[in-house]
Amino acid sequence: MAAAIRSPLPESTEMTQIKSSLKTSSQGPTPAVDLIIKFTLNNLSTTTPADSKSQTAVSVEKEYDSLLGVLKDAGLEATGRPGAQGSNEVLIFVRATELRIQSEIHRERYNMPFNVICARPKLTKKTDRMSDWLNGVASTRPSPRTPRDFSNEPIHPSERLRLVHSILTSPRTGSNVSITSSASAGSTAGLSPLPSPKAFPHVVGIFPPHDLAFNKNWLDKWSSKNHIMSIPPEELTLLKDHLGETVALYFAFLRYYFFALAFPTVVGALFYLLGWPYSGLYGTFIVTWSTLFVESWRIKERQYAVEWGTYGVHKVEVLRSEFQGDQMVVDKVTGVEKDFFPWWKTLGRQLATIPVLVVFAGVLATLISGIYAIEVVVGEVYSGPGKRFMTLVPTVLFAGLVPQFTALWNSTANKLTVWENHPHQTEHENSRTLKVFALNFFVAFGSLLLTSYIYIPFGGFLVPYILSHIPHHREKFSVGKSYAIDASKLHTQIVAYTLTNQITGAFLEIGLPFLTSLLFKKVAEVRQNHSEEKNRDVPVDDEDEKAFLERVRTESALPRYAVFADYSEMAMQFGYLTLFSVIWPVAPVWSFVNNFFELRSDAFKLTNQSQRPIPTREASIGPWLEVLGFITWIGTLTNASLVYLYRPHITHSSKTTSLLSSLTGVNLTLTHNNNNGTLIALSNMHVAQNSPSPISTIQATLFSALLVALATEHAYLIFRVCIRFILERVSWRDSEADVKVRGAVHEVRKVYLDEMGLREGPVRMAERSGKAEEARRVDEGEEREKE
Repeated sequence: MAAAIRSPLPESTEMTQIKSSLKTSSQGPTPAVDLIIKFTLNNLSTTTPADSKSQTAVSVEKEYDSLLGVLKDAGLEATGRPGAQGSNEVLIFVRATELRIQSEIHRERYNMPFNVICARPKLTKKTDRMSDWLNGVASTRPSPRTPRDFSNEPIHPSERLRLVHSILTSPRTGSNVSITSSASAGSTAGLSPLPSPKAFPHVVGIFPPHDLAFNKNWLDKWSSKNHIMSIPPEELTLLKDHLGETVALYFAFLRYYFFALAFPTVVGALFYLLGWPYSGLYGTFIVTWSTLFVESWRIKERQYAVEWGTYGVHKVEVLRSEFQGDQMVVDKVTGVEKDFFPWWKTLGRQLATIPVLVVFAGVLATLISGIYAIEVVVGEVYSGPGKRFMTLVPTVLFAGLVPQFTALWNSTANKLTVWENHPHQTEHENSRTLKVFALNFFVAFGSLLLTSYIYIPFGGFLVPYILSHIPHHREKFSVGKSYAIDASKLHTQIVAYTLTNQITGAFLEIGLPFLTSLLFKKVAEVRQNHSEEKNRDVPVDDEDEKAFLERVRTESALPRYAVFADYSEMAMQFGYLTLFSVIWPVAPVWSFVNNFFELRSDAFKLTNQSQRPIPTREASIGPWLEVLGFITWIGTLTNASLVYLYRPHITHSSKTTSLLSSLTGVNLTLTHNNNNGTLIALSNMHVAQNSPSPISTIQATLFSALLVALATEHAYLIFRVCIRFILERVSWRDSEADVKVRGAVHEVRKVYLDEMGLREGPVRMAERSGKAEEARRVDEGEEREKE
């Protein structure tokens, strides 16, 4: 705690005073680092009076010294260095001592204090149960027999980082904690929630530095010829060991999804080449495939959980730091005292958020519908001046309003989820994910649904109706006595969403951040050169740690990696394919190609364009599995209705034109396009017969389509139950993972019998219980009575 932090930044006197007074825990090179704490000084305002700045400097210095003291008490080594140029941050490098890590390992694995294990190396089998094993977290590891059974296992980087992060963020405790009532084996720092926890408001983030050697090896392998079409399962295990189960599970899902897409890719290409859009056979196939994919992944992720030791990990999940209990209660199973919040209160709050969601969804639906109407009117019937620029208005409105509205909902959803007060982070994330996805569903699929079920059936009536409410300048709208509905609109939209959007998304996800990072790097170099010219007398970084500090400062400015965004992208792609690929059967081909690059680009994004994620343990992709199931269910409705409405019907090819013409008294035509040999079947939409009026004809047509969709949906529900029943027995029952799960329960009971000396023959057990002697006396008495 002797060396002062050097500051090369041109700062105010007060800022320099703070940094010069913040002390490090050691001199010389920065030690090996587990995690890095970002300590900001940005709350100092340039408008603050001089005396207040001085007081603030003293306050910040005290907070910094207090933080270092807390870290030391928790068995952590800490040293500070200046942050990046202009960031006004101090980076505190934290590493846990080996004693503290072993304490945490034995707490998690054995559920007993490390000092007790050290003092008593020959413990009975009954006292050395692991916390995971005790709570039924199944894995491929054998059950422990002695304390050394797991002590010799290597501690993987992800496990170490997760434990150190737990020490930093668990609620503040002292050193005298019970190993059965605490989430940690010693003192904890209480740096949660982030940013700005209550005790240390200047702490704004925690992140681990990237492992450059692992990153390079990962990218080199996955881009090599040996991994072009196959990512070996062992690679996923390496990901789990370095980045944690949550990240590994995402890449396992993406890998599984990529291989599963091979089937609709081949079938879709075949239907496309044959020129069969809106095929009932293809619609049946795509619903069957999506059901099989979701249900088979449900089994696959369970197998990964057993292999990686996270099956049932929710049983040992600690309470969220933000969780607020009404009272303290004693757990009836473990005897541990814990915060308690009634489940019915959480449920009540969840139900109370539904009206808020409905309001937001209604406003968003109205907004999207309005923009869609403007797009149709301006793009198809407007013929006034500036048409080229007017056609950009819908795009500008959508880009300017919809993202802002969804961002407002995301912020609201976060606050509502916090208010629900879920005890565990998994439940919290599940609730937040479903809320956010609900509105993202409208944004992603709203336009396609409007085209399919509003524009094409009712466009000939609605467009003239909208124009009739424009009071002036009707001469600028070329309706006249002829109005042609754009028959290719549905096809054009699905092409744009499945092809153009994926290319644009790849650029926004990889290309734009890459260009932005280059720009920021150039700006930083200019600022640093300017700073060095003005501060030539300020010490610079030590040469032996300069390269490391420059890299870490760059990483500190990177965004946090959010697996939520990657899952959301894949869920939306799955939605376009499942819901609407019957329009354009070749869509799965582009998804397959996209995901080939997605596997590599996501790895590049994680290693080069975001901070290394904090490892967490997960046994499932969680709410995203339910999202995929929901999309599959909706897919049965859309596929059945689209096939019913738009599959070519030769006997009714001329009905639609006369029907829509009679709606407004003008001569309407529907274009019968053939794009590259692919029929866009809209001019022969299936129309109900024998209706008294044109509008009732369309209503009857849509109602018939709804009945067909509901019938298909009921068939899907039965089919899903059958598929789940079959896959459970074919892929899970008696598999290696299932045997391990059931064997763990059996072994617990077997070991218990061993410890109690009860694994003996039935005759010997009867002898030991005293019942054998008693039975002999009874038998002898009965024999005497017979005599």
